[in-house]
Amino acid sequence: MDEKPFETQIEVRYRDTDSMGHVSSPIYYDYMQSAYLEYMHGLLELPKNRKLPHIMVRTSCEYVSQAVYGDRISILSRVTKFGNKSFEMEHVMQVADDSGREVARANSVHVMFDYESQKTYPVPEEFKAAVARYQSRA
Repeated sequence: MDEKPFETQIEVRYRDTDSMGHVSSPIYYDYMQSAYLEYMHGLLELPKNRKLPHIMVRTSCEYVSQAVYGDRISILSRVTKFGNKSFEMEHVMQVADDSGREVARANSVHVMFDYESQKTYPVPEEFKAAVARYQSRA
């Protein structure tokens, strides 16, 4: 990642693992969503009981190595691209220890959405500027 990512830490719970003892593949989507929500609520300074002004419309995840119960996962999230009404994010998940071993790499696409009118709308310039300010911090 070239720019400063937003970091979310999650401890792997026993229920996150499958019969093989490693984090089950669908759980990484939960981690990604948690990281996205933490980043955006913080960036927009919105209380967590308020809806974000965008919705997640597409996700993908590549599994790189195993994470197990008790591992602490650091999720490094950043906005990578803006479209007219959407933006894309990257979420790099790694073990939060000296190794920094990558366990998964996920991507998500989000669309600006007005819940009242049930319509999409262009990405506001203020939102783009807030992301640029945060991610350009050294």
